Amino acid sequence: MIVKPIICGRDSLFLSMKSKILPFFVVVCLLFTIVSFVAEKSGKTDFESAKEVIVMREIANRVLRYTGDTTSTVLPINRLAENEFEISFESGFSFKPDSLVRIIDRVISSNDLPRNYIVNVIECNTLKVIFGYAVLGVKQKNIVPCLGRQQPSKRYCINIKFEESSWISKHLYLLGLGLLGICLVFWSVQRFKKEPTFEQKEEEITSNKTATQLGKYEFYSEELLLVFESEKIPLTIKEAKLLGIFASNLNQIVDRNRLQKEVWEDEGVIVGRSLDMFISKLRKKLEHDPNVKLTNIHGKGYKLEV
Repeated sequence: MIVKPIICGRDSLFLSMKSKILPFFVVVCLLFTIVSFVAEKSGKTDFESAKEVIVMREIANRVLRYTGDTTSTVLPINRLAENEFEISFESGFSFKPDSLVRIIDRVISSNDLPRNYIVNVIECNTLKVIFGYAVLGVKQKNIVPCLGRQQPSKRYCINIKFEESSWISKHLYLLGLGLLGICLVFWSVQRFKKEPTFEQKEEEITSNKTATQLGKYEFYSEELLLVFESEKIPLTIKEAKLLGIFASNLNQIVDRNRLQKEVWEDEGVIVGRSLDMFISKLRKKLEHDPNVKLTNIHGKGYKLEV
């Protein structure tokens, strides 16, 4: 007797778990995308953009007051990019870098602008950077060279560039969209797969069980089923009981009285011809394979020969 296990239960369990987890994963990705989208959109409103320009004008005003200029007009602020501004002046002035750093930092910190920014002071005529420094949120990491050196009186422009605060939210938003797209495509493929037929479902059920090999037959005792190649042959309960006894005693004579007792013991009454009738039915169901024979041993019993 050869026992042939068909291992498919693990795959079936995996597919079942995947079908339950996938919708949950799609919902999570959708929520993730919505939150990232809201964060990206709410990163900077029109009001906040206008406020930034006003803060830049306040920096220009403070610098002029520091140089003793109370008459010059504060020129329009030039927004070079989403987070970059240029402050220009009508007249030239001299400045000490230490004072300029303190003025700009006080105005920015008191108005809740991003704490990471770079400042470059540019000579307007030559467009050369005269002085520059970087504030990186932590004092120990700030880069502020050339302090204590008085700069000559010239027309300067101050360029201030902030770190883009919405960088993370934008990338999270794109990541969420990508994950959501992948999940929806995969879910669509799974959703519209062809529904398995009754035969396929039946085959899946049998494939999760252990089969006893009888020649070219596969015998599923619990499912009351014989399988010959692609053909499925149903068995009655008594036929399955009989075949199970024979399968456990291949090529051995099984006593007639034993068969009658083990198969019909629950019914109380044993009819001799009943056994012969079921043996005949089994022979017909096993006739597809000439190497499998259910023979009658006269006066003793029956033998399943493989």
